[in-house]
Amino acid sequence: MQFKKWSLLLLGLVFTSALLAQEKASYNPGYYEGMWLPIKLDKNYSEMQSEGINLPLDLVYDESKPSLEDAVVVLDGGSCTAEVISEKGLLLTNHHCAYDGIAALSTAESDLLTDGFWARSLSEERVIPDMTVSFLIHMEEVTEIVIGEDGGADAEARIEELVAKATEENNYEAEVREVFHGSEYYLYVYETFRDVRLVGAPPSDIGKFGYDKDNWEWPRHTGDFSLLRVYANADNEPADYSESNVPYKPKAFMPISLEGVDEGDFTMVMGYPGSTERYLTSYAVSLAIDQTYQDYIDLMGNVAKLMEAEMAKSDSNRIALASDYASLMNSYKYYIGASTMLKRNDIPAERRASEDAFQAWAEADPERKEKYGSIVNDIEGLFGMYQDIDRYMTYLQYTLGHPFVASRSMILTLSQLRRLQPVIAQGDETAIQEGVGLMEDQVDEFYKNYFPQMDRQLFIDNFTGFYRKVPENLRPEVYQQIIDGTFMMEEEAEEGKKKKKKKKKKKKKKKGEVEMTPEQKLEQWANNAYDNAIMSSPDRLRAFLANPKAETIENDPILNYIQGLIAHYRTNVGQKDATFGFQIELLRKDYIEGQREMYPDRAFYPDANSTMRLTYGKVMPYRPKDGVVYDYFTTMEGIMEKYVPGDPDYDVPEKLRKLYETEDYGKYLDKDGSLHVCFLTTNDITGGNSGSPVINAKGELIGCAFDGNWESMCGDIHVIPELNRTIVVDIRYVLFVIDKYANAQNIISELRIAEGESR
Repeated sequence: MQFKKWSLLLLGLVFTSALLAQEKASYNPGYYEGMWLPIKLDKNYSEMQSEGINLPLDLVYDESKPSLEDAVVVLDGGSCTAEVISEKGLLLTNHHCAYDGIAALSTAESDLLTDGFWARSLSEERVIPDMTVSFLIHMEEVTEIVIGEDGGADAEARIEELVAKATEENNYEAEVREVFHGSEYYLYVYETFRDVRLVGAPPSDIGKFGYDKDNWEWPRHTGDFSLLRVYANADNEPADYSESNVPYKPKAFMPISLEGVDEGDFTMVMGYPGSTERYLTSYAVSLAIDQTYQDYIDLMGNVAKLMEAEMAKSDSNRIALASDYASLMNSYKYYIGASTMLKRNDIPAERRASEDAFQAWAEADPERKEKYGSIVNDIEGLFGMYQDIDRYMTYLQYTLGHPFVASRSMILTLSQLRRLQPVIAQGDETAIQEGVGLMEDQVDEFYKNYFPQMDRQLFIDNFTGFYRKVPENLRPEVYQQIIDGTFMMEEEAEEGKKKKKKKKKKKKKKKGEVEMTPEQKLEQWANNAYDNAIMSSPDRLRAFLANPKAETIENDPILNYIQGLIAHYRTNVGQKDATFGFQIELLRKDYIEGQREMYPDRAFYPDANSTMRLTYGKVMPYRPKDGVVYDYFTTMEGIMEKYVPGDPDYDVPEKLRKLYETEDYGKYLDKDGSLHVCFLTTNDITGGNSGSPVINAKGELIGCAFDGNWESMCGDIHVIPELNRTIVVDIRYVLFVIDKYANAQNIISELRIAEGESR
């Protein structure tokens, strides 16, 4: 469920979708929109109590003593969430959250992604490269300090002082994050552990059952979980990997409930939601669904086809690209679903109605009119001017640096070769050798999981796509120069002679020769450029590093193209883009302040920003459309109904089939006599919440959140209470797989299981 959102960060203008959502919530009293800051929970606690929580607030969040928040961690600085489930630092998270790590540990001979992995002892646990786990140590509102008496003029310096003070006598990390677009500021202090090991993971036919076909869908039957362990030094402090490290002793860990869930049960989710844009105006939403999202879909869809073709060639290719492909498809399907739901529910019209109400409120009072009366019109004017720039920025960002969409050669040329160019040009031999040495050490890493044929086609498609899609008035000059044959690029010289930078003369068309179209000329140039670019081949890069010359870099065709794009952006687009962003940010801050003034008795929550949040809701079914009702849980029966032998999406491991046939479910059955696999709640989550604990009214773990339903896919922008659902893997299915499928009794014995009475 994790994904990255790009230019919507520039589109954010405040509109309280929460207001309309809360008004609609009367349809479904089990839905409570909001990703709440833990230190502000006192404002929500009475409502949580009325809905069923049976846990004191200080056991939910309290820095002075162990509480639930001490058992919730963020992975890799914000990619996912996990929860501590034993006194030996054992973590539960999603299978897809550990997917990169599992893939990194997999080979064609030992395919942990396909076959799964279960450590039978601490010594068998596998170190996951570069994974980190961070615990929140302290959170504090620092708005008055940051804004100060000068209205925030010296905010950056004060933020630096706060961070320095929070980290001066310890190994902590700290950051100050703003919410409500600069109206409030909060300090977060973390302790980050760098030795993280894989303990257990089901085979992908369990952990990703349904794969991309079922992603964002309900009913769901995916055992999306994995187990990790945090290691520390002898003093229980963060340390780099060492054989002498020992399992981390946490401040708190979560007990596990086997009671199961019933419709209407209270639920909480704690975690680190990545980002939402709940307060966009109608103009921003219209631009997103009419243009921005479709551009994302086109770009990602093309890459998906290229990846699929490469993955079909061999198992080693499939393993190498599995993680990137899964992430890409998650984002690809997200944008399709979000666009579909925003259109289907005509969210722009709903936003316009709210803007009209705000305008009427502002004009009803002279003082308010002076302060807020022009905001809506100013917003409309800005977006009218920004449409072409939005498309330009999408293609510029995706072409140059998107981790899955941009070609590897483009990314390496931009990030590595361009950085080395001025070093070589200056002629400082010491600096040159240092820079070259760094690149020599990283060549293998640069081209790990590199597929030249796919990368070439990706470069060509992005290169020509930029020309086709960007409006002509914003098209970089480099394209016309290439079409005219006047663009500066490297040419092959006679053997033994120096390569010189030449200005190609436009060739005269021979009699009978068919004139190439502009796109044919561009594609021909792109192929030639790829053949001659330094970073398009590890052998070509090594040859350059063995004899690094300024002239060779200066003549690199891809670098020249990149520099042409950057020069055009700086001269023609950059200032316009920056001005738009600056003006939007001022307006969005004023607009949220106006909304809060307009509704003084209503609780407002800030957009998600990868910091800890708590949401509460209930176990609830839903009606996706007329005549259709989805139950709130799925069972093992559903897995077997979907089962297709040999199907890449719906195959079922033999042992799981045997457990089904013999009904060997142990103590994990529900009161209805079936093994529940997944269930639905109304908790408000987004990307980054993947792996978050789903907690019952008593503070016990009942599941692990891993996805949202198709109908909730516009939820990052607009919440539809009667449709938004969180998809959770039932903790009883998790334990069944560990216990009965994997026979990993060493893991089961670590857990504190509150069996209670089966419901």
